[in-house]
Amino acid sequence: MFSRIFFRTIPNLKRWTPVRFNSQNSQQIDPAKVKAFQEKVDKAKVRRAYALGGCLMFIWISTHGILLYKRRSEHRNLNEKLPPISWEEFEEKYLATGDVKSIVFQPHFETANVYLHSAKEQQMKKNFVDLVHTTPDKFSRPPDVRFYLEASAEDVQSLVTAATQKYKNHVDFELDQFPSYRELSFIVGSSLFVLAAITMAK
Repeated sequence: MFSRIFFRTIPNLKRWTPVRFNSQNSQQIDPAKVKAFQEKVDKAKVRRAYALGGCLMFIWISTHGILLYKRRSEHRNLNEKLPPISWEEFEEKYLATGDVKSIVFQPHFETANVYLHSAKEQQMKKNFVDLVHTTPDKFSRPPDVRFYLEASAEDVQSLVTAATQKYKNHVDFELDQFPSYRELSFIVGSSLFVLAAITMAK
């Protein structure tokens, strides 16, 4: 019975259409979808670059602001404790007598911090400490005298050079620009740290 039914169905096999599964057809991707996906990835990269640049700019500006605020605060406090004198008074009392060891001029504030030689220096530091009622350890090196002069750094240096030649004294002159090398190193280091942190987070 079974064999009879089986052989009757064999001729019908000729009419069957074989179905072939092509792996290449299943792996074909729509070019439009590929293009849309690539555009999405490119936009994400652009947004990431803008976000990274914004973070770096914010860190760069904020560190500048913090350091400048710190300098201004120190300048105001020092003005209260040790008010600057005029250039004429400074030249007459200190440059002419040869007591000046070094001058550090701050162009941003048009003020100079002056450091005197050993004997006079120690006495001035003692008077300064007694004045502010604090210990010298609070300051890395407190100035002994300060003077103000509304002039550029080049003009101040020329005046100091002319005065030292006039009185035949040697005085070290230094500019304290903003930002200094130490402050600039702090700014760059902070920016690189933030950049590394953002890159690792991504």
